[in-house]
Amino acid sequence: MSIGSPQGTIARYTEPAAMSIWIPSPPPSSFALMREARSVFARSLGLAIATMPVPVLGGAVGTLPALTGLMLFAGLLIAVERGLATHHPHPRLGMANRITLVRAGIACLIAARVIDPAPLGAPERWLLAAIAAAALLLDGADGWAARRQRLASAFGARFDMEVDAFAILVLAVTVVKAAAVPYWVLAIGAMRYLYLAAAWVLPLLRRRLPSRPVADRRRKTIAVVQSVALLIALAPATSPNWAATACSTALGLLAYSCGADIVMLMFMRSHRCGRIRLLAQRAARHMMRRRQGEERARVQDTSKGGARRQFGIAIKRQLDPR
Repeated sequence: MSIGSPQGTIARYTEPAAMSIWIPSPPPSSFALMREARSVFARSLGLAIATMPVPVLGGAVGTLPALTGLMLFAGLLIAVERGLATHHPHPRLGMANRITLVRAGIACLIAARVIDPAPLGAPERWLLAAIAAAALLLDGADGWAARRQRLASAFGARFDMEVDAFAILVLAVTVVKAAAVPYWVLAIGAMRYLYLAAAWVLPLLRRRLPSRPVADRRRKTIAVVQSVALLIALAPATSPNWAATACSTALGLLAYSCGADIVMLMFMRSHRCGRIRLLAQRAARHMMRRRQGEERARVQDTSKGGARRQFGIAIKRQLDPR
């Protein structure tokens, strides 16, 4: 449609203008992902609710600790669902995340027994050690499944790391509850969360660690050493001296790993600051050279102008002797 006037066309509209702000809709793959994830989470929570009466009626876990473990698992599912919606790059949940979810459920199950004030007997210690060992074996399967299905992602790696940290904390508390090692062993499980708390105060610790194969293997190996040491301490056949030795070795390696990561972050910061200073010095030298060139050109122009004026005066005097 066009609007005309005696002088000609003054406006033309080829399509109607939208009167509202257009908000792009999420891609169809995200809808499929969330539909699959919610189905898996609902079935997992339903299975946990259905199996909760078994340990309660068997007298292994009290009702309140069982409900606490169930609430921990439900909160973890909510957190994972929120992370999937914004950070998972693939259209499928993948077998690796399902395996990690099973490991999280095992950790919540052990946590429910640890919360129960009843002491741990030798049979229960063997049972908990066997369950935790099975979860540790699954820890090596999720990475393999992600690579096999080509669904590896930073979200999956972070999910796996947080479940590892929670499982190690639960194991450390279990070892203390079994009176196998003194209370200092809790530092193994609390190290990850102390690091996160320190990151609120020190901005340096909020930086992303660089991806280096040697450092990545070092972190994974020490994480496995922590779990194995806690499992050894939890087994009733291990003497207190050997349990303390294994846990102290794991704690020393963990402190070394955290210290190495902090030194790496500090080196990255100093290297970045040195690079910024180098760039600033180069920019300052460039500006100085530019100003010197402009000043030199101005002086040359002034001297040339003065020479022209003197030459003009001399020519004028020769043409006009008066």
